[in-house]
Amino acid sequence: MSKTRVPRRPAASRRENQQPASRRGHAWRLALLWVVLAGAYSNSFDAGLVFDNKPVIAEDPRIQAATARNAGLILHGDYWYRAPTSGLYRPLTTFSYLFNYAVLGNDANPPGYHAINLALHAGNATLVYFLGFEIFASPLMSLALAAMWGLHPLATEAVTNIVGRADLLAALGVLAGLLCHMKTRRWAGVAGIGIAQAVGIFSKENAIVLPALMVLYDFRCRPRKAWRVWPYASAALAIALFFAMRAATHPHFLINFQENPLSGAGFFAARLTAFKVIGKFLWLFVWPAALAADYSYNAVPLFGSGGWEDWKALLCVVICAAVLAAWAHSFKRSAPLFFFAGFFWIALLPTANLLLLIGAIMAERFLYLPMVGLCGCAVVGLKWLIEHRAPARAVWTGAAILCLALGARTYTRNMDWRDGLTLWTSAVEVNPNAARAHNNLGYELEQIPGRLPDAVAEYQTALRIRPDYPEAYYSLGNALLRMGRLPEAIAAFQSAVKYAPRFAEAHNNLGGALLQSGRFADAIGEFQAALRIQPDFAEARHNLASAHNQLGNALAQTAGRAGEAMAEYQAALRIEPGNAEAHANLGSAFYAAGAMEQAIAEYRTALRLDPRLADAHFNLAQALLRTGKRSEAVGELQAADRIRPDAEIRRMLAELGAR
Repeated sequence: MSKTRVPRRPAASRRENQQPASRRGHAWRLALLWVVLAGAYSNSFDAGLVFDNKPVIAEDPRIQAATARNAGLILHGDYWYRAPTSGLYRPLTTFSYLFNYAVLGNDANPPGYHAINLALHAGNATLVYFLGFEIFASPLMSLALAAMWGLHPLATEAVTNIVGRADLLAALGVLAGLLCHMKTRRWAGVAGIGIAQAVGIFSKENAIVLPALMVLYDFRCRPRKAWRVWPYASAALAIALFFAMRAATHPHFLINFQENPLSGAGFFAARLTAFKVIGKFLWLFVWPAALAADYSYNAVPLFGSGGWEDWKALLCVVICAAVLAAWAHSFKRSAPLFFFAGFFWIALLPTANLLLLIGAIMAERFLYLPMVGLCGCAVVGLKWLIEHRAPARAVWTGAAILCLALGARTYTRNMDWRDGLTLWTSAVEVNPNAARAHNNLGYELEQIPGRLPDAVAEYQTALRIRPDYPEAYYSLGNALLRMGRLPEAIAAFQSAVKYAPRFAEAHNNLGGALLQSGRFADAIGEFQAALRIQPDFAEARHNLASAHNQLGNALAQTAGRAGEAMAEYQAALRIEPGNAEAHANLGSAFYAAGAMEQAIAEYRTALRLDPRLADAHFNLAQALLRTGKRSEAVGELQAADRIRPDAEIRRMLAELGAR
């Protein structure tokens, strides 16, 4: 005897079991939600331009003026203005920074940016509330979902960290598009899906999950005969437009091993490690006590490192397989559970390093959107407890206490983002094996008077974790140079360029250290290397000119090498025509060769560039006396004496009969 097939119905049987909820009822619940969110993030306004905020906001000239040229640069350029190899195309996010910087006049002052971030987060929490209402048909469960998600401390990296705005905007697009798909069958809703998809994907690439989430909802929560193709076509059109515009920017996607060490592992080792990251995400969701801004090398050891870390990866694979099996099993048993568990996996997939490797191995902001699914599963658990005769008042009291605890942890987590020192101190405490965290903490300590030895210790710790870390060698070299430990600084810079031959700043600073040690030719070679790598490197160009100038001085003091000295001064001026010191030194070389007119011309050029060069005034006076220009010579001697009073100059003036 065949069984009668029961058609699928909406997830929560809304028409039969929906709890009444007026607009006023929604309003006061949302007002309560916004108040608790504002309280949890009230101290986020104290956070400065830390971590990636400074290069993205303070150092991007495209956002500093609302002009057509800057708009064009944003639309046709990489998200990272000073590192155009990320392959990231997020023009809408960059336009939002321009809105803060130039339109609102926030410049590089963080509070205005934090206000926009918090407003976006509150807006997303509102969308999560209505998403919950569509699934649970219960205002109280919707509020629990939105509050749990909005207050969870894992969201702080997206909200308190200003550049987390990309995740905020992407989530806004995905949630708005999904709600449009759920709530309306009209053409306005179809257009809304396309607009929402565009907002999301032009803000961050992970918003591409919207069509998959729409399928998830239709597959379980909507009768198949009600499926329509136009909502998907609308989203697909926005995605196609994104990829067309991104392709026009000719993106170059390079993965930095330090950021994502999975790029240096084999296929299976990388994927097993990626499953361990998912396990770590799940644990942080359950117990968000130890949060960090950095999970780069070697915070999450690669599979193959041996010991417990490898067993943890295998255990996480088993756990993830069990969770996926339970998800499949929930298909017929619980539509809300199936939907929210699927939401988590789909939203996590673009950043999970399973299908393709991305720029980072792990970051808490990656869980901002997927956490909607995890919180939804938690609310399903609350619903199950109530349905199985647990006291409803006790369940909701426990949920309220949990939300307050999450809000309190969020408040304390915001304090870590106050400045670079607090951020990297907390990161090192949580992930003591993260090389970059130690390197960045060293930089922050270096800015504090008297903490230079502590900074050196942090750089050395970073290098013990990763012996081929060029940025740490570079930082160590700079610190040692400040301490006067010149040979050690040179060795550190040499290691930096050994492991990163195209590290222009390291070549430049190595050249400076070599110049201090008198190794002029070697210094010139390093400055030239820096300019080959980065032709517009102004500091390296100035240093190269200075190196030629100083080499000329050394040659000028060696008998029989005056011609070579003159050639070095001329080389310096070809590189940097406005180098006053080189002009003055070339004038002295002409003077020594008896070419007084050329000497006078060079001295005068030097003084036009820098009138405070006392030696140039004095030497020009000598040359003028040699050519019989006594009155002009007196004027130059008087100028030299005004700048740097000298008894010999006054004696000469007396002999010349000057007043």
